Amino acid sequence: MGSPYRERRAEAAERRYAALGVPRDDQRARHRAVAANWDCFGAPAALFCYLDRRMGPAQWADAGMYLQTVMVLLRAEGLHSCTQMAWSVYRRTVAEVVSPPEGLILFCGMSIGHEDAAVPYARSERAPLAETVTFLGG
Repeated sequence: MGSPYRERRAEAAERRYAALGVPRDDQRARHRAVAANWDCFGAPAALFCYLDRRMGPAQWADAGMYLQTVMVLLRAEGLHSCTQMAWSVYRRTVAEVVSPPEGLILFCGMSIGHEDAAVPYARSERAPLAETVTFLGG
């Protein structure tokens, strides 16, 4: 991953660990924070999104837009969600439980439940619009 994305990702991770009270040099605590993914951060439900292996970047973008729509609909029902790319690292293990049809690949997981306001977290900052969008015309 190149610049500026690498730096943005590192900054987001630092904010997350700081919100959780995890010092930079406490590797055990950092591993515990990452391991919370495998418990869906305590959420009672998980969604696993699979794609046909033959699909390309355009369809992966479609999946992202679909998942965003699911997340907006969940909020409309009073639920919270969190997409988790971390699950794709363990796609074989997930497949042992989920048993997806042949030819599919795990795109991501999503934790679904009610927000636990007692858990500290840091919202991801967004890059300024001028850094990410170019408007043409008048």
